[in-house]
Amino acid sequence: GHTMTNFVVTQLYFGASFYFFSLCYASSDLYHAFGFNDPAQTTTPTIIALMLFFQTFWAPVDKALSFVLTVFSRVNEFAADEFSVKLGMGKKLQTGLCKIHLENLGAMCPDRLYSMYHYSHPPLVERLSAMMKYTKKQN
Repeated sequence: GHTMTNFVVTQLYFGASFYFFSLCYASSDLYHAFGFNDPAQTTTPTIIALMLFFQTFWAPVDKALSFVLTVFSRVNEFAADEFSVKLGMGKKLQTGLCKIHLENLGAMCPDRLYSMYHYSHPPLVERLSAMMKYTKKQN
């Protein structure tokens, strides 16, 4: 299921990030470029190295991977909605989603690109229209 997939992706993410960190850690030229060129200090503190790596080099990778994981999460939400329709629980799910949405004062129709990047769950309007399509396809 998606829980195991998320676990594997997380493990690969951390493995890759620390592998690439290990490649950059020994580079004294990198630290000199950021002003850490004290000749009395033979090694750079690990916390400085981690901060430089994750804030400069890894940040674009993190943004791209975050977008991919958000898209994956949204695909899983649509699959779960379709499954609920197949079980005959589509109307109850629609009612429940509307109640939750009203209680949380969620945006009714957020910008499509903004929500695609920032929201791990599809907006209510998209979910309801997808469930209606699933219901029509089932009948």
